[in-house]
Amino acid sequence: MTKTRAILRAIFGVHHHHDDVARRRASAGRSVMMRVTLDAQHVTPLRRALTRDCAGQPWTIRIATLPHTERVQLSLYLPKDAVNGAIRQVTRIAPAAQFGHLFEIPDTPTDGWRDLLRATSWAQAASALRPAKPPVKASDDDADTLDRLLSPGNVLLDTDAADRAALFAQIGVFCETHYGVPAGQVIDGLNTREALGSTGLGQGVAVPHSQIAGLLTAVVLYVRPRMPLDFDAPDAKPVSDVIALLVPEGANTMHLNLLADVAQRFCDQHFRERLHACGSASEVCRLFSSAAEPAEIPSLMPHPAARGDASSARLRA
Repeated sequence: MTKTRAILRAIFGVHHHHDDVARRRASAGRSVMMRVTLDAQHVTPLRRALTRDCAGQPWTIRIATLPHTERVQLSLYLPKDAVNGAIRQVTRIAPAAQFGHLFEIPDTPTDGWRDLLRATSWAQAASALRPAKPPVKASDDDADTLDRLLSPGNVLLDTDAADRAALFAQIGVFCETHYGVPAGQVIDGLNTREALGSTGLGQGVAVPHSQIAGLLTAVVLYVRPRMPLDFDAPDAKPVSDVIALLVPEGANTMHLNLLADVAQRFCDQHFRERLHACGSASEVCRLFSSAAEPAEIPSLMPHPAARGDASSARLRA
């Protein structure tokens, strides 16, 4: 199984078609993302095969080089009904390829999703442009991850919050008590961001976030409300997993890194299921810090002789 440390990148394009049916097809067609790690020499033949197989359908391939290797990581954005064929093409062209997990992008992303997509796009581009060098010590970027910033004291399980406003009030009081930032300032920051569009991502996940003047360090909170909260999520499901991100004012790189980390983890169904099974703050932190990877595609891969498209039954992110 590949270490899924490379960050996903999603590009939403506009495709012009001649009728409404084709437009609806294009809208739904770019909703599945798949990661593949393979030798760089296989990229061109794979691109040609996918171009042929996905003719007339919108799809995207993004390439990130892996330092000190001759391998690359691909982020493929495909129509759902093209996933099985893409897997067969990869295994035919590059038998040693490693597959990462699949997830679905909402057909109509909320502002919260767009935040994550912008962040992950930036993170992948920054990684590709960063000069390759041996990892001698942890860099500032390495510290901008959920597992390094989330401590048991910042895990709030079974909290009583009647609604989103009550949740933000609790987060504000927590930050004032533990980080010395006025609660009202935190609440205002979260509400200001929320006024731009819901930070609910769907599948019961929300990521309220803001830059806070006077905050000296990044703050990550995992909050599990006792009763799920309405967050105007794209799938209309109430929220049971809240990752609150607060960073110092002007800390744009840190902000983007943390949003990208949220996207990488919470788009994986298996990770969310394991998170829900955690009964204590220490278990939550161990899960975030675990080197074990979320569920990966080998267990989902259809046999080359399999017929039909079973992807829609498996793709739940």
